[in-house]
Amino acid sequence: MKPSLETDFTVAVRHQIWEELPEVADLYQGIYSVTLNFLVSITFIPEVEKNLDNWPPLLPENLDCVSTKLEARLFTLALSDYTVTPNSLLAGEQELIPIPSYSQDIEDLNTTSRMGIIFYVKPEEFETFSQELSEVSEKTMGVHDYVRISEIQTLKFAQFILSKIICSPNLSGEDSLILKCR
Repeated sequence: MKPSLETDFTVAVRHQIWEELPEVADLYQGIYSVTLNFLVSITFIPEVEKNLDNWPPLLPENLDCVSTKLEARLFTLALSDYTVTPNSLLAGEQELIPIPSYSQDIEDLNTTSRMGIIFYVKPEEFETFSQELSEVSEKTMGVHDYVRISEIQTLKFAQFILSKIICSPNLSGEDSLILKCR
């Protein structure tokens, strides 16, 4: 079912560098978290190298040991329910990947408890999204700050969320209820 603006949900955008420890924050440059209705998170991650030997990405034993931008991107992707990332070859496609559980038991660290969805877009499309996300993040810097989807509906990233993510048959039933779109 197509969402309508009758369900004028909230949108908060956070640059991931704000969420990380100062010593590793730069590794998360360009990653944005978009939260809809305070509960549904969509992560926008710059291009990740899809290494078929280690795909989908696994979590390390210690998540605090991120040392490269690629690791930061892969670990963020591995824990995200919904991810948007550029890929010239896969643009327009969706991929389901298992999301590892992050329980306290190291042996259970990479067991799957749910599935995540990766939405691939063209690199130039992602560049537009990133510019818009940066601008909206300046308006939603505080923990309780947000804009309504109706206020940003003309932005490309908002149109993508409305037309591709919320309308995806892979959107979880719980998230559909939260967004009142089914």
